[in-house]
Amino acid sequence: MSDSLHACPYCDTKMEADFVDVGVGYVQCGPYHCYSCGASEIGPELWDWHYKDREGETIYLPGKRIYFEHAKKKLINRNESVLKWNHPFTERELETGYYQGKISPYANTVGGQLVDHILAKEAYNVGLLDDKDLPKEDSL
Repeated sequence: MSDSLHACPYCDTKMEADFVDVGVGYVQCGPYHCYSCGASEIGPELWDWHYKDREGETIYLPGKRIYFEHAKKKLINRNESVLKWNHPFTERELETGYYQGKISPYANTVGGQLVDHILAKEAYNVGLLDDKDLPKEDSL
């Protein structure tokens, strides 16, 4: 399917992602990955590294006031969230949204290699799917 191809931000070759047919369309179920240079889409783990307030909402830096036509007034543009100081991402990875040379910890892997959802299910059934090394809430 054509939606499953993107250009790699590091080497400009084609990247692929795993999609599954859910009956009414396709849903992406794995990160975009470049088999040439090993780049991989950063997944939901990015939100694990954002500061949260007491209610669990992401903290944003106050931005510039921008005029919004639909609101007919200037509002603060809150588009830059605050990352924790020890986050594992490089500036380039944050700019592109892709890891450079590693796979998202949320991705399905067997022996450190990215696998599609069909092989992941088979590997899970026989106990070969890699354990996820996700950050613990209290360690962030």
